[in-house]
Amino acid sequence: MTGTALLLTALAGCSKDKETMAGWAKNGSEKHVRAIATDLKTLVAVSDQSTADPTIAPRCTQVLDDVKAAKTFRDPPDKIVNTSWQETLNRVQTAASHCLHNVKAGGGSSLVEAIDAQTSFGDFTSEFEHALSQS
Repeated sequence: MTGTALLLTALAGCSKDKETMAGWAKNGSEKHVRAIATDLKTLVAVSDQSTADPTIAPRCTQVLDDVKAAKTFRDPPDKIVNTSWQETLNRVQTAASHCLHNVKAGGGSSLVEAIDAQTSFGDFTSEFEHALSQS
């Protein structure tokens, strides 16, 4: 999650130009990126639990709410970054959806899905930082 700290630092210092990655970062995306970073920690924390925990369903529902909000926010203007961001959101959504499904059986999210989502987020942060350095 070290990449997350670098990304959030870059987000905080960007210009207000809405047509660039810097503008996308500065003008609203930061809260979504932060939420997804937190959600990844949640998905790992509730993964593969073998005991019923009444807090899992609301936590996974919150993750789904965060993904929905991020998906309704405008897309990153860079094509590669956008592809990576959408993949991250889709993987997080899949893990959270399966988490809710697994709650009925007394479990949480799949650790494999949570790790896949984390990997995708890492790719997104790398692509974002590269695109930001090019603008």
